[in-house]
Order: sequence, then structure tokens, then C-alpha cells
Amino acid sequence: DTVKLSADSLLGVINDILDFSKIEAGRIDIDIRPFNLRDSLESNLRTLALRADEKGLELLCELAPEVPEMVRADANRLNQILINLVGNAIKFTHEGEVAVKVQVDAGGQEDRVLHFEVADTGIGVPPEKQKVIFDAFAQADTSTTRKYGGTGLGLTISTRLLEKMGGKIWLESEVGKGSRFHFTLPVAVVDPERVEIGKAAPPEILRGVRVLVVDDNRTNRRILEGMLKRWEMRSTSVEGGEDALAELPAARRAEDPYGLILLDMHMPKMDGFELVERIRQRPELSTATIMMLTSAGHRGDAERCNKLGISAYLLKPIRQSELREAIARVLGARESKGAIPLITRYSLHDERDPESVLNVLLVEDNLVNQRLATRLLEKRGHRVVVAGNGREALETLGKAKFDLVFMDIQMPEMDGIEAISAIRQKEIGTDRRLTVIALTAHAMKGDREKCVTAGMDDYLSKPIRPQELDEILERYLVRPKVFS
Repeated sequence: DTVKLSADSLLGVINDILDFSKIEAGRIDIDIRPFNLRDSLESNLRTLALRADEKGLELLCELAPEVPEMVRADANRLNQILINLVGNAIKFTHEGEVAVKVQVDAGGQEDRVLHFEVADTGIGVPPEKQKVIFDAFAQADTSTTRKYGGTGLGLTISTRLLEKMGGKIWLESEVGKGSRFHFTLPVAVVDPERVEIGKAAPPEILRGVRVLVVDDNRTNRRILEGMLKRWEMRSTSVEGGEDALAELPAARRAEDPYGLILLDMHMPKMDGFELVERIRQRPELSTATIMMLTSAGHRGDAERCNKLGISAYLLKPIRQSELREAIARVLGARESKGAIPLITRYSLHDERDPESVLNVLLVEDNLVNQRLATRLLEKRGHRVVVAGNGREALETLGKAKFDLVFMDIQMPEMDGIEAISAIRQKEIGTDRRLTVIALTAHAMKGDREKCVTAGMDDYLSKPIRPQELDEILERYLVRPKVFS
């Protein structure tokens, strides 16, 4: 673990310096394409959740109802900016929370200016340092670099990227109370007439159900209540176990009992498991379905959930779509009086539609890269076949059908450019087009154009990062026509 952390830290420093050099030389392109903003943001935060939990911090995410889900912008650069800002917020916060909020500042039906805010309860930035914090190699002072590490380039890179995309960034901060980094980003709305998944009518089984939210974090309570309201559920929130034990019988006496309890596991005075034990001791309160939310799972938690009759155990920050699906499942099971296994983030994914499992051909000559990419793809539920060069890839494609190909550009015998040329040549006169993603160790200006000109559909930079792989898979998850 120490070696991995050191390697990741060194890679981060190198990437910052390379990015800064490319920006200064005008060699970074902005790649505008459609993507799901909510999914991208939630995936990003999930990669940072463990780091926040290790420090005992709440990592929160809130999108205003008017924020469109499908937009056109540079998803990779937006993610880079958010990782910089949220990563810094976690680094400089020792207790409390880091919250990401997205609103709409301006715009019409087809174009919007999004306003992102990354707020923390950290050490804050002195007024005299706020003037230079966006400058290259700027940290608050040299002791900050010694204590927290980093190059001091992250904010400069974010500033330059936003300028290139038509946005701007600024800071509000108070020493000892925390900081709020704001930035704006113009985006185009994809198909504004389309009903988005997150804003579609809620499942009928959710409507009107009374929900008790138990969480000591006020921001988290507000976010959860906002989601529940959009799904036409009736919610009340309390900040601890004792309040919950008072609220539950009061609702029963009023003949309006709670049908569902959303419960945070980590709370002061009385944690989630202790509260459930107290509820189970009182049969008149035990009719409500209970779902546990936690920032980090621990060995033995699932067993305790099963023993206490908890229906779901979900990791925060929770995706809105996952929470809605989990609630629908537990309420559906209760209504049908059927027993279901404990619902977790993993069980939600394991029960995905088989059509979303892709047959992937990985064309890569480096054994280490083969193992890494295969592990990442298989972990996401996809089936992987490996070819060592372009010639092997063409032979494999002649024997089996694939939904997606990841193709290294530089390989012996037959490189990726030659291989994609042969693939596209064979497709002439047919209605088939295989989706092929280039794998390249280069990310300089013009690289994407070279790949696209050669016949590639997209590209991934090596070493492959899980976040970027997830975005590619989300983009091409709908099965294309296969090559055979």
C-alpha cells in the first residue's frame, strides 16, 4: 500500500507538471461531447469517498432540480477540475464535511451556465494568500507544501482549463472556518425535450410513502429530503437516535406511521446499529422497513444487517439512481411479503440487465497493461478476450462477435492504425460498425484527431484510470452492431 500511495503521489506530480506544460504551450484540446452530468459527478466523488472517510469527513453532493442531466461539454476536463478542488478540500479539512453543489446560473432551453461550488469546513485561506492562490506553484506558504505535499499547480491548471472552456473560478474563505471554491461552466443541453431518467415520474410504489431520515449531518439530511420530495415521498428528518425513538411512536399515535427509515450508520451518542436494536425491542415500531447508509463498510456489517432485519446497506455518497432503485426494491418486497437478500451497491449492479454486459476485445502487447485492463473490465462485469497485436486481433474478430474493442496504437507485427484500417475496410458495404477505442500513451494536441481519422471512435490515455474507463463504458454501453 505504501508503494502504491507513493507511486500515485509521484504520478500526480508528474501529471500536474505535464498538464501545465501542455497548457502553457497551447497543446491541450477541449473535447466537447455529450455525457451524463450526474453520473459523471457521482462517479468522481465515489473515487474520493474513501479518502474522505479515512479522515472522518462527510463527502456530499447536491444537484439542483433544474440542472440538466445530459449535457455537452468536456467531461474529462470537468472531472479534472472537480478532482483538484475536492481533493484539495479533503486534504485541508480535518473534521466536518466537503460538499459539492451544482446550480444553474443562467441560460435558456438549449444552453446553460452551470455554477459549481465546492465547500469545506477546513483550515481556510488567509486574505493575503487568496490573491495569489490561483498562480502557478502557489501554496499558502512553504510549510503548507511540507505538511500537505503537492505541486501548487492544481488550481492554476483548473483556472486555465476553465478559461479555455468559457468559465471562471473564484474563492470565498475564512481562516478556521473553511473555504468555498466557485466556478462556472457553459454547457449545451442534450435533447432538452427528452425526459431524463433522474426526473422521470417516480415508481408508483414510492408515492406517498412516509420516510424518516436519521442523520446527524444537516447537509446530508437536506439532500436526502430533496430526493425523496422529487419522488413524491413524504419525509421528516431528525439528527439522532433519541429523536428518532421519540418521532416513531408519535407518528404511530397520529395514525400516520413511517413506512421507511433511512438511517446513517455513524452518528454520535447512538450509532445506526444501536438505534435499530432499540427499535426492534419495541414490536409496535418494527413495521417500518430500514435502510442503512454509511460512508465506509466494515467487516461484519452485512451479518449485523441481516441479524437485525435491515433491508439495504448502501455506501455514501450514494447515487440518486441507486437509492431510488433500492427503495423501490425493498418496498416492493414488503408489499409482496417476499424475502429478499440484503440489498447493497454491488447487488444492484450484479442484477443488471444482461444486455449491459459487454463482450470486449482488448488488443495490447504489454502484459502488465493487459492484466490491469482485464481486471478493470472484469470487475465491472464485462467479458474480456485478449489479443497481443493487430494481426491476432483480426484473427480473433473473424471467429467471435464483440461489442467493443480497446486497441493499443503501438504494437509489433501490426499496430493499431493498420488494424483499424483493416477493420473499417471489411465493414464497407455492410450496416455494421464496431466500436473501437484507441489506447495511447500520448495525450497531446492532435492525438485524438489522428485516432479518429484512422477510424477509431474514441481514445483512452494510458495508464488507464478507472474513472475515465467508466466514462467510456457509460458512453458505449448501448450495444453497437457487432463485427463478425
